[in-house]
Amino acid sequence: MSDKEEPFHYDVAVVGLGYVGLPLALKFAEAGLTVLGFEADWTKITQLEDGKSYLAHLPSDRVQRAREKHGLSVTIDPAKLAKARAVLICVPTPLKEHREPDLSNITSAAQLLGPNVRKGMLVCLESSTYPGTTEGELRQMLEKLSGLTAGRDFALAFAPEREDPGNPKSDLKNVPRVVGGLTKACRARAVELYGRIIDQIVEVEDCRTAEAVKLSENIFRFVNIALANELKRIFGKMGIDIW
Repeated sequence: MSDKEEPFHYDVAVVGLGYVGLPLALKFAEAGLTVLGFEADWTKITQLEDGKSYLAHLPSDRVQRAREKHGLSVTIDPAKLAKARAVLICVPTPLKEHREPDLSNITSAAQLLGPNVRKGMLVCLESSTYPGTTEGELRQMLEKLSGLTAGRDFALAFAPEREDPGNPKSDLKNVPRVVGGLTKACRARAVELYGRIIDQIVEVEDCRTAEAVKLSENIFRFVNIALANELKRIFGKMGIDIW
């Protein structure tokens, strides 16, 4: 039996165990799914294997419980991604000099994942980016490296990470998640998966729409923050507290 024919060993794999990916991996593990966390930084893998957290808002005992009781596995070996039924890409997309997204981390993740994409797998991007990335650059690279076709051999979706900044009671579970897919079947796969850990799923037409929703949210937040800071500066001189 070839590797392509072997059964999936993990329900979900999370690529990138930063401030987005690690809480996501923990939440899926705590929900009873078998989870594989992939991280290229060996120092982070070492800490997680020891049951230690490197994120200030995540206690180490939560990581330790996930490792010992919930079956969370971590790895630096991209070949193990082939054993996951769903792979969620949670890598950072910083802004370049002219404030356009730097897709180099997404490209690197696709290069690692591409040869390990299998029939029946769901691949979902969470990283903030511009409309067209999932159906364009990501899809093209995955199809080229896997020899498979998105929407037919494997499912492709976009479900951007979301947070409620400044709210200490905010939890991944109660922040609505926008989900768009390459096809309706792709979207349904992603909705079913995220529905296991998130209370409210907002389905949109396609990946481009979901990417546009996330971009609009980021722009709205940036403008509001900039406006608040400007008003604070102006009114502060007048002895007025804008809050």
